[in-house]
Amino acid sequence: MLNEALGRRYAEALFQIVEGKGLDQAESDLIALVQLTEEHEDVGHILNHPHIPVSEKKALMEKLMGDDTSVLIKNFLYLLIDRRRQSLLPSVLKAFRIMADEARQIIEAKVISVTALSADQETKLQQALVRATGKNVRVLSEQNLDLIGGIKVQVGDRVWDGTIVHALDRMRKELLKSAMV
Repeated sequence: MLNEALGRRYAEALFQIVEGKGLDQAESDLIALVQLTEEHEDVGHILNHPHIPVSEKKALMEKLMGDDTSVLIKNFLYLLIDRRRQSLLPSVLKAFRIMADEARQIIEAKVISVTALSADQETKLQQALVRATGKNVRVLSEQNLDLIGGIKVQVGDRVWDGTIVHALDRMRKELLKSAMV
């Protein structure tokens, strides 16, 4: 909880700097940094080790980031390292992506189905969600065999549940209610 709040504060500061220019580059650089630390356990271990000097951590990250990472994001990472907040990087990315999506008028729709949706089905669903929400929609598909059939869509705190499991549960509740009367 505290890490998320701190990560959000750092993300807000970074967002204010890049808003309007460099938003996409900053987001992709942050994604690459988080992937680097998560995919290579040694890097994450070194970054978060309290007995490794800050200068060594910065030198390591300079070598690993290379020229592809923007100077702004490098300096941002060095600031986190200086303040011993490098462990906040995933929280910063999460909060930054939310802010960037809000600025771009993009919302995420989590779609859960038994089988993978075809490209055509996903496109039609995305268009329907755009009409329903009035915003651009990024569809994140997930599979869950427990649903039996149908789909469940979650956009923010709204949920549309058209699954067979949900229908059966409603039917069960109605039968129990009518049996008690």
